[in-house]
Amino acid sequence: MHNSFVTVIRKDSPGNIPDSELKLGDIVLIHTGDFIPADLRLVESRALEVDEFDITGELLPVLKLLSSDDVFVWMGSRVVRGSGKGIVVALGEETVYGSILKQVMYKDPSTTHLPLSINHPENLLLLLPAFGLSFFQTDHKVAIILLYLVFFLLFAFFHMDGLLKSLLLEQERRIFEKKKILIRNVNSIPVLKKIDTICFDKTGVITTRHVELSKIYWTSTLTEIDARTVAGVSAIPALIIEAAALTTDISFFEKAEFADPIDFALVTFAKRAGFNINDISCRYERILDLPFDSEKRYMASGYATKDQQRMYFLKGEPSLVLQMCRYYYENEEEKRELDFNFRNRIRELSRSISQAGNTPIAMAVTKGDVAVNTNNFTFLCLAQFDNSLQEGAKEVVKAAILKGIRPILLTGDNADAALRIALESGISQNSTVSLSGKVIEKMDLNEVSRQIEYCSVFSRLLPAQKSMIIRQLQKRGHRVLMVGDGPNDGIALNTADIGVSFTRDSSPIARKYSSILLNHLRALPLLLEQPSIYWIGLKWVRCLKKIITVLAYAVAFFVTFYR
Repeated sequence: MHNSFVTVIRKDSPGNIPDSELKLGDIVLIHTGDFIPADLRLVESRALEVDEFDITGELLPVLKLLSSDDVFVWMGSRVVRGSGKGIVVALGEETVYGSILKQVMYKDPSTTHLPLSINHPENLLLLLPAFGLSFFQTDHKVAIILLYLVFFLLFAFFHMDGLLKSLLLEQERRIFEKKKILIRNVNSIPVLKKIDTICFDKTGVITTRHVELSKIYWTSTLTEIDARTVAGVSAIPALIIEAAALTTDISFFEKAEFADPIDFALVTFAKRAGFNINDISCRYERILDLPFDSEKRYMASGYATKDQQRMYFLKGEPSLVLQMCRYYYENEEEKRELDFNFRNRIRELSRSISQAGNTPIAMAVTKGDVAVNTNNFTFLCLAQFDNSLQEGAKEVVKAAILKGIRPILLTGDNADAALRIALESGISQNSTVSLSGKVIEKMDLNEVSRQIEYCSVFSRLLPAQKSMIIRQLQKRGHRVLMVGDGPNDGIALNTADIGVSFTRDSSPIARKYSSILLNHLRALPLLLEQPSIYWIGLKWVRCLKKIITVLAYAVAFFVTFYR
């Protein structure tokens, strides 16, 4: 998962060693592209941004500032930008990622069957008196023996609970299989009808695994354009589309799979709008690459076209981009002086986008030979990026609620994003309360147990905290189904009464430690609404047991007294 060699400082001198030789207390240097080899407490951070998706499930890279409470980086995370220095505080199984693997290893939810032993064999003895009466009171002893042999076999069959349950479960498994629902552990089927709580991970479950450029605001009226529709795209000026394609890190097109999600969303949008990405190297010469960092909070890129026209683009935090702008576009051709009123409206709009759990990014452009650090740029637009709901997510949550099942959101993402998604999906109805992992750390288990009865949104959770919340729900008598897709969900999936993941677009750990695999979240209602062959079958088996017993005694009575 991580690099074979790491750079450490020992005896005040840096050197490269195999990651297997790391020790607690070692000082490790990390740079862009490195995988974190151990859990580190940062002592130095230079524009450090870390992709923690496998640990927390958070989609966007996390900025690590020593001035904040978040001064740890976790093994298995990847450095997206910047560099840093950290002290090793945990190794191997003792790391957060290692604990995920360790805690899920004790249980393998592979397909199992119940034993074939006879349940309550003493009940078979109940037929002996009836058999004795019939045998000694009739001359047709062979017929009586054959008749009671049939009774004994039927009675024994219907008391072989393991066999009957296995047959019923196998039949129900096949029904689910026809609906493209893979039951890895048949023993989870009887529990389905007892589920009263569903815990959802956010990214990859309720929402998609990528961010999307959803809206663009420009001109003095801050005209809102829907960037997700064909009609919206057609109304977007060519310069904005061009800026979307060109304001990326220089390594984007070489390593798109590791790209910043914002960059990926911009390029995806530009492609959809008709921009020919493959022609960039032919039409544009990159003459400037100023990477994003935590101090500037913006990035800059410069290009020279074939006719030697020079263009420079800015992309970053709206308030800082505004500081470098002197003009804004009133339309595709006309520029106006940027005044206080316009700046204030942009700031207010950016604030409202952030409070809704979305990401605002400003873009600006200038042409000619100018210095990037001047305030001669023209404000181009404010772009809104959403982590949108999965197709059918609202319907899935609604179906669960209609069945009397309580939905809960467990995520490593920030509180604003979690609340927005919870409200949008219907998990939280008109609630603005979220309980974060840092708050939970300071609470005792009794208080956590009380809070989970009222709170439906939990944010900034580490994997072990997701599992702890599920255990507290179980202690309060709830039957819990967990839906997750990432390695960070492994412990929670293992802890829940039923763990559910996906046959595609989920991590190997999530699949391995899930009892049930779905093709898509939309299949979840099928899982919950399927009439239970198992419970219906058991009901009929109980009836047949009684009927067979009554018939046996009826035959004995008839033969004895009416021969």
